[in-house]
Amino acid sequence: MVTQELVEYVADIRHRLHQNPELSMQEYATTELVCSELQKMGLEVTRWDDMTGAVGLIRGSAPGPTIAFRADMDALPLEEQSGSAYSSRNKGVMHACAHDGHTALLLGLARYFAPRKSEIAGNIKFIFQPGEEVPPGGAIQMIQRGVLENPKVDAVFALHHATENRTGDIGVRSGAFLAGAASFTLRLKVKGGGGSAPHKGADGIMLAAEVLTAIEVEMTRRVDPVKPGLISFGTIQGGTAFNILANEVTITGTARCFDPETDALIPELIQDVASSIVRRSGGEAELDYRRGYPGVVNDQRMTDLVRRAAVKVLGAEHVQEATPLMAGDDMAYFLQQVPGSYYWWGITPESGMIAPAHTPRFDFDENAFATALNVNVEIVRMALEELA
Repeated sequence: MVTQELVEYVADIRHRLHQNPELSMQEYATTELVCSELQKMGLEVTRWDDMTGAVGLIRGSAPGPTIAFRADMDALPLEEQSGSAYSSRNKGVMHACAHDGHTALLLGLARYFAPRKSEIAGNIKFIFQPGEEVPPGGAIQMIQRGVLENPKVDAVFALHHATENRTGDIGVRSGAFLAGAASFTLRLKVKGGGGSAPHKGADGIMLAAEVLTAIEVEMTRRVDPVKPGLISFGTIQGGTAFNILANEVTITGTARCFDPETDALIPELIQDVASSIVRRSGGEAELDYRRGYPGVVNDQRMTDLVRRAAVKVLGAEHVQEATPLMAGDDMAYFLQQVPGSYYWWGITPESGMIAPAHTPRFDFDENAFATALNVNVEIVRMALEELA
């Protein structure tokens, strides 16, 4: 079991990060803090002049596999209202998704293993990734810079906070875990006209309403129900005056799915439905569809390792089977390159009182730090042994 001193170290780092949050790809002070701490521990540190983020490396005393752990570092554009003693000092920026906790925990893991180099057969990489919140994200850029090479990574792991899991629990799942995500802008362009004579023109707003409904219906008929897909519409803008039929309406939204076939089908479906409806009125539909992160797919063997490590540390009653979510995360890129597993870290106290992530009052139960530290230590130990 990890020491109370290490848990307190992690909490202190988390508070410092929480007070000084930085937006995606702007994590300059965060990177400085991370590198400073890693250097104090005696780790090899890699960083870049043109990008935030860093990698710490522990080389063991004997040959063996290389295990990597990843943490995301960026904050969100929110004004904090949590009322905590360590609230954000940066106006309009807040750690509302526990990335401060993820980063602090990874520094804690490095601090645990740094004085134990002589006990390690293999290597441990600690990847501090910028820009998870905003595609294209920092993961793909770090991979392009070779963070999974020299030495080559054999397995990669990470955790993410989960309000669905109580403090002291974790959630694991092999296979499809998080969805691939995309954003889109759909523009409907029609004739327009006067509100007093709609029969002489074409009403963009009414056509938009028809398009929205038809897309949702079509999703239930053209998408395989065992390969689900989700479309959510976020904004709709159109019209210039109360008595003028809108000649252009812009709709934005997001699409989520797990299956590649569904991923390929969704933009075709949106375009087909929108075009067929507005074409009847002499209009056209333009779709700008931008794919974000691919789906997070956990390796079965590595997920089984995480499960066994957690059961050993916490007991089977504290390890739940996680449910797939339509959320996205660029941990997906690491898992496309290297076998690994992403797991849920429970942060909700027994009272169950916690604000949702991505909201101004978000905070979490720091009693959860000991759980994550102990599980992560055991994951590293087992992975170094079993992959040797």
